[in-house]
Amino acid sequence: MIDPNEKSTGHSPPPASAAVAEIGHGLILDGRLALVDPAARWLAVADLHFGYEANRRREGGLWPMWGMETIASRLESLVRDWQPETLVLVGDVVDGSAAPDEAIAWLTRVHTLASHIVLIAGNHDRGPIRREFQWIDDWRHGDVFFEHGHLTRPAPDRGSRIRGHVHPSVNFNDGSGTRLRLPSLVIEEAPDACREIFLPAFSPWAGGTRHTPTAPATVRQWACSPRRVFEYFD
Repeated sequence: MIDPNEKSTGHSPPPASAAVAEIGHGLILDGRLALVDPAARWLAVADLHFGYEANRRREGGLWPMWGMETIASRLESLVRDWQPETLVLVGDVVDGSAAPDEAIAWLTRVHTLASHIVLIAGNHDRGPIRREFQWIDDWRHGDVFFEHGHLTRPAPDRGSRIRGHVHPSVNFNDGSGTRLRLPSLVIEEAPDACREIFLPAFSPWAGGTRHTPTAPATVRQWACSPRRVFEYFD
């Protein structure tokens, strides 16, 4: 957990070892699956699905219990490196109502990481955590609009809309049976429309899917890994 007394009042760049890419409009994609605006001092992640393995165990599956710890430690390292004023969790923060005590304890710690915590409700955010914390359906910062993406909502008339929910990914195949799938961030840009940005899923359990454009648009996509972030051309 980060001591609030150690927070800086200015932006601190990530370590030299961090994998990052500038994706335009002042935004930086961190290979640890976060989107950052250093000038506006917000950091956003989506689809954490904290408690996923507990849900699978409740259903009878034999899942290892390391996912929740991984999510907590990676999020704390991101906040420590970027020192945002606002941390935006863009929906599906937890994976249903399993492990409620662990989820409440974790979200309580999350609220110490930054001056402002935004919890956007997703379709998996259920259970006691909805009573313990304040949730909203969307959040706006200047001309940037955040929502989870599971609800049918009209697009803003300008700026950018940042969403999760779809878990975009890219697949690599060497032709001899070796396959690699990486989470990705996707940007759709069309004339006279807001910019659509789809965040990678933060959960280590997220499988990911091939992205299908929501409308005729120019599509750019970046693959994410802890050591490298690079634009992907299909």
